[in-house]
Amino acid sequence: MANIEGMITEDISNTIALGQTVYDNESTKVGTVDGVDRQTGYLMVESNPFSEKDLYIPFSLITNIDPRELYVSQSKDELHSDYANPPARSTLVEDVDGKETATTTEPSGYDGTSVVVKQAKIDYLKKRIATGDHVFTSDMVDLGSIKQYDPATGWMMVEKGVMSKHDLMVPVTVVDSVNRDSREVYLVASQADLQRMQHLEPANVVFAQAEVTENS
Repeated sequence: MANIEGMITEDISNTIALGQTVYDNESTKVGTVDGVDRQTGYLMVESNPFSEKDLYIPFSLITNIDPRELYVSQSKDELHSDYANPPARSTLVEDVDGKETATTTEPSGYDGTSVVVKQAKIDYLKKRIATGDHVFTSDMVDLGSIKQYDPATGWMMVEKGVMSKHDLMVPVTVVDSVNRDSREVYLVASQADLQRMQHLEPANVVFAQAEVTENS
């Protein structure tokens, strides 16, 4: 339910559910709820069943909600223009308990304040990455395999693939996790985040084969 000003008066985090129909501010159907991130305050909306891309709509846009449907304060065109990518993330390298740590944040879907979504020990991740590993973004875009890797700096050169016209440089600071069994590297950054970071690519990196020990 909504109050006379159109603002939600109940705990929307517990009311949003998969499969709910989403309508814009003109009562035009936008799509259906395909995912919910209650920690950061975003709902993923499938707007086209023939596309793998979702809309990432912050809870703050919701004006009315019931068990079957919800309404948001922007038009369908505005939603596709402003929320076609996951919320922008930024990463800061800092010292935490004597360890070089990458802290990644994104704006809250509740009120826009900065929310920590991941903290990772950089030295630990550096030891787990190896050439040949497959790299995926946070929105599960397959970037390709690591062509070269500098274990000293943590920079990875991901080979040119379907999603890019040239080799892509990716820093260890945006790595979420590494699965040594499947040889897969998962990033905390989306494809859009990486595009915004391209100006940070280093001029000089010494690439060498990364070594993975039994205890890493």
